[in-house]
Amino acid sequence: MKKCVLASLLVVLIATAIAYADGASGKWSGTIALLYDVTVNMKEEKGTVNGIVNTEIGDIPLKNGVITGNDIVFKPFTYNGFAVSYVKGKIDGDKMSVVVGFQGTTFKGVLKRVK
Repeated sequence: MKKCVLASLLVVLIATAIAYADGASGKWSGTIALLYDVTVNMKEEKGTVNGIVNTEIGDIPLKNGVITGNDIVFKPFTYNGFAVSYVKGKIDGDKMSVVVGFQGTTFKGVLKRVK
């Protein structure tokens, strides 16, 4: 269960990073912590990012992410009773690097735009 929650939180981080204004909207796919495959469907409007992270354990909503330049940041939130302390992403073309803080551990991953 803890791995599933971790995977979900990581997915949320990835989704957050995926939403950059220069074409952030759309579908992104990748792996977090070399273990968790995720797909993120994002929509960016006027600097705010919302979306859904699809994982093997279910869908995780992403809300109110903020885009500044190539950086995406989501405020701390709770998912299924677990605290996600940060979700950050950096977009570089069709690639997004993400970092998620979950239960005191940092998880990194890379997502690529699905065309």
